[in-house]
Amino acid sequence: MDVLSDILDKVQLTSSYWYRTSFAGDWGINLPKEDNFARFHIVTHGEFWYEVPKLKLKALAEQGDILILFKGMEHTMTSAPKIKAETAVEFRSKGHLTEAQVLEYGDQSKLKTNLVCGHFCFNGGPDHPFLNSLPQIVHVKSVENAHSPWLAMLLSIVEHEAKSGLPGSNALVRKLTEIIFVQALRIHMHKANKKTGFFRLIENPQISKTLEAIHQGLEQKWGLEDLAEIAGMSRTNYSVKFKELSGMTPLDYLTYCRLEKAKQLLTESTKSVPEVSEAVGYPAHEHFQKLFKKKIGQTPSAYRKANA
Repeated sequence: MDVLSDILDKVQLTSSYWYRTSFAGDWGINLPKEDNFARFHIVTHGEFWYEVPKLKLKALAEQGDILILFKGMEHTMTSAPKIKAETAVEFRSKGHLTEAQVLEYGDQSKLKTNLVCGHFCFNGGPDHPFLNSLPQIVHVKSVENAHSPWLAMLLSIVEHEAKSGLPGSNALVRKLTEIIFVQALRIHMHKANKKTGFFRLIENPQISKTLEAIHQGLEQKWGLEDLAEIAGMSRTNYSVKFKELSGMTPLDYLTYCRLEKAKQLLTESTKSVPEVSEAVGYPAHEHFQKLFKKKIGQTPSAYRKANA
């Protein structure tokens, strides 16, 4: 499995679909900050202006665009730049949610803006360095999808299912938006010239080999020399380059991956604590327990009980 796929598996990406919109006339809504997830808006018809106060950013999103705001950043969405936005509560009280989960607002005989809205959660590791390295906002424009014609087709299917009201349509939209999320990340990696945060590790031909080794063999006894050898670099050069690209040392990243895997095994398997310890590369069980408590804040047994 490639490193990006493995990371996305580890952070347990899931999507939640809220509704499809049909906003007409003059409209504006302010969505407050929500720390625990990433909001998304997919423009299936029309356009809207969005503003992110924290970033002092104001831009237009058009048909076919994908907008993802990480860490649930506060933002406003309006039909035109100078329209005043209402609070989400006020806006929704004036709207109408149909049986097909379409949020209608304004005179529906006028030009409409149709969006598919929801959020992404990362249930398995919200503090993963990969997630922390992501920009606060990703805006993929429709023109940037030219090399992925299947994405436009997928967006069309999402729109169709979102307004169909057919049995299972919500579940289908959730799964399809997860695919869209991954593709949006890939487009962002390409657009950012592969020089942003953790992406730089994944795309570095030497260091990516060590990431694959770590992810595929957490139980092995890795040392800095072993990883440097896989990368074909000296220990010093490897360590310096890894930290330069990611902000953490190779062994710190190894420890992080091992403890995240331990958390997963403690909650999803019946392995004993010593078995979990060995499965993630800590044959010295006492050391594992001390390290786990130091980094996670609980003993392995307490963590298992709290997350049962």
